[in-house]
Amino acid sequence: MNPQIEKVVQTETGVRNVLEGTFKGIKIEVVTGYDITHDRWPFHVFLTPAGGQRARLFDAPTQYRANSMQGAFEQGMQLAVHHLEPPEVGFQREVKR
Repeated sequence: MNPQIEKVVQTETGVRNVLEGTFKGIKIEVVTGYDITHDRWPFHVFLTPAGGQRARLFDAPTQYRANSMQGAFEQGMQLAVHHLEPPEVGFQREVKR
């Protein structure tokens, strides 16, 4: 789990499992449940900015699946962080010596 994600807590267990955390003031929710048809854990990721609207990170039905509940939580949090803080890509603007 990314160490920059704060206040990580599992808020629901059972058929629906939810892990929540905060990254740079934005609430991240990863929601998962076991799918017997595929023997996998499909998951959804929701982002809620402070004082803002809750939004789904990608469309439903989800194509994201993990091998375990913990895997779903970890992958969901990684996707959220990557979305909120994409890696720098492209060419370097200057040569550093």
